[in-house]
Amino acid sequence: VFSAMKRVGWIDYAKSTGIFLVVLLHTHCTYVTTSILSAFRLPLFFFISGFLFSYRSNPDYKGFAYKRFRQLVVPYLWINLLSYVAWLLVLRHFGNDAGDSVAWHEPLWAIVAGIPPGLVHDIPLWSLLCFFVVEMIYYPLRKKMGRGLLIAVAAWMVSYLNCEYNSEHVSTLPLCLGPAFAALGFYAFGNYVRDNSCRFGFMLRPRLLTLSVSSVSLLALWWHNSTIQFFICDYGNYPLFVLEGIFGIAVMIQVCMYLCEWLGDNGFVRFVSNGTLIICGFHLMMFSLIKGVMWFGFHVDPQMLTCNFERGLLFSVVAFSLCLPLIYVINRHLRFLVGK
Repeated sequence: VFSAMKRVGWIDYAKSTGIFLVVLLHTHCTYVTTSILSAFRLPLFFFISGFLFSYRSNPDYKGFAYKRFRQLVVPYLWINLLSYVAWLLVLRHFGNDAGDSVAWHEPLWAIVAGIPPGLVHDIPLWSLLCFFVVEMIYYPLRKKMGRGLLIAVAAWMVSYLNCEYNSEHVSTLPLCLGPAFAALGFYAFGNYVRDNSCRFGFMLRPRLLTLSVSSVSLLALWWHNSTIQFFICDYGNYPLFVLEGIFGIAVMIQVCMYLCEWLGDNGFVRFVSNGTLIICGFHLMMFSLIKGVMWFGFHVDPQMLTCNFERGLLFSVVAFSLCLPLIYVINRHLRFLVGK
């Protein structure tokens, strides 16, 4: 179903579009925007990672673990430390964090232990560690069980039971193990779709019908479910959460396939796709930079910058753009920082 170039093409568009939607989501500009985007933006990234995984490219578990440690855990650590220093010295004294009762040492423990809610200085960084944990679990499981779909269903069941019977503590489990099982479900599902792409027609073709049905289904499911907060394992109605994720992924696949066919192999899209980790780690710091400049330089209330969708969109574009020079510098001159 996929040629190598087309597969890389639509994935680049999906990663680039997806990371911009993450930035837009974190502006919290409107309830509807936040609710809809929260339904599928993280499932999409775990799905893509699972779709890209293959034993042929990673025949040795130790080699795979070492490579992914350099690509995920090392950036998780150094970006966390940079963000923590910025929070400790500046950010916790201004804006929403002013007067916060979080002790100076608590985020450090959260970084080391991998506890998502404790990363108050830069919460999105939990996802980097979670990707690593998910992949370390999936590799031997797939070898032993042999079927990605079975792993996906089992992971979702474990996640559901954890939320039902350990709801008070699930989000504070170490090594991101709270959200990791829900993430593992979408990762395994992505790998299953790749292995069975010829038979997985509802996601891959016919395009217009799939896009229409998936979009309507996503909106219908969103209407009946609450806002999802993946990092604290707040999924609302769990079966609806899984279906929202699947239909949201289907919508994004169709849209990005159309974009790939329309725009072709685009250098800027590939550039952004290769820098999603940097955008994930730095966009909240860019939020703070923009708000600081607007407040201290122009006396503009930071809340006014994202008070509606139009302003939230503009704010997202500016923050997104400020991350691009970082991608260039790191990928060109400091590649070791991201395991390249």
